[in-house]
Amino acid sequence: MTADTWSCVIIAYLLGSIPTAYIVGRLVAGVDIRTVGDGNVGAKNVYSQIGPLPGIVAGLFDVAKGALAILYARRLVLPEITVLLAGFVVVLAHDWMILLRFRGGQGMAASLGTFFVLLPREAIIILALTGALLLLTRRWNLSWSIGFGLLPILAWLAGRPSELVLYPVALLPTIGIKKLIDLPRARRLASHSERKR
Repeated sequence: MTADTWSCVIIAYLLGSIPTAYIVGRLVAGVDIRTVGDGNVGAKNVYSQIGPLPGIVAGLFDVAKGALAILYARRLVLPEITVLLAGFVVVLAHDWMILLRFRGGQGMAASLGTFFVLLPREAIIILALTGALLLLTRRWNLSWSIGFGLLPILAWLAGRPSELVLYPVALLPTIGIKKLIDLPRARRLASHSERKR
């Protein structure tokens, strides 16, 4: 690996490891976001436990982390495979943040940030579609699953290169895996909250 490649990977990892939701929770409400709601260090948990505006702020910063990792890799004029690697690294670092002892989010906002740079038109379409589904169903996971699931299809229909069509297919399962890993903790927190009532 070249020095630029190492630089790209390290910057992506550091960006992903910024605990945005934790910082927003502490600054706005003095709350450790890991101890409330489902314990997820992500914008959705901030939104539901602290409020819409803090949640949106946390989400925008998490999206920016994903976008900046890709933009930095492209600024270095690295091969496309390295650019895609930067996207993987920033999402995985967001999911397992070193500053929070490898606790983190579930990667949706960081992934969306990478898509906004790599597949901008398709990302805007799925964001609009997901927003509409959320309004209709009020079901977060279902809406995002449908939206993200359509992304590779839209990329293929738009004639994108095969690596960009396959990129969401490879990246998005990390979100599902992280959700499964986090599920026992979320259940323990929910049970604890019930006992306190």
